[in-house]
Amino acid sequence: MKNISAFGSRLALIAAFAAAGAAPLAAQASPDHHERASSAHCQNCGTVVSTRTYERAAERASGLGAGGGAVVGGLLGNQVGSGNGRTLATIAGAVGGAYAGNRVERNMHSVTYTDVRVRMANGGYRTFTEQGRSRFGNGERVRVQQGRLIHD
Repeated sequence: MKNISAFGSRLALIAAFAAAGAAPLAAQASPDHHERASSAHCQNCGTVVSTRTYERAAERASGLGAGGGAVVGGLLGNQVGSGNGRTLATIAGAVGGAYAGNRVERNMHSVTYTDVRVRMANGGYRTFTEQGRSRFGNGERVRVQQGRLIHD
């Protein structure tokens, strides 16, 4: 009976050491498995490297700015010179006023864009252009979903 009891206690001791030795290995294996799953899940993830915000003038204008500029420019040009000089000044004022009015109208309807440069999880870089001011700051984690950036 004493032999069976000694054998049982040795067996219990060996099992305890085996369990204690295996536990750290299992604990070490678990995060590695998690990282692989996370990186596979996050191929569309990245970190914002830089942002650049700028204004882009409207491609086209309605013509109201050009028309108004032509009238004002023509009136101002008509005040200069006399005879043929006055006629040329009026025409030049109308043309210049139309151009200036068109530019002013296009600038009034300008749109703000932001280029967001992202370093992707695979090491590559992508640039996303968004309308409006930047929603992201440098160093922020983002994810690409349906071609757009979202907070991660």
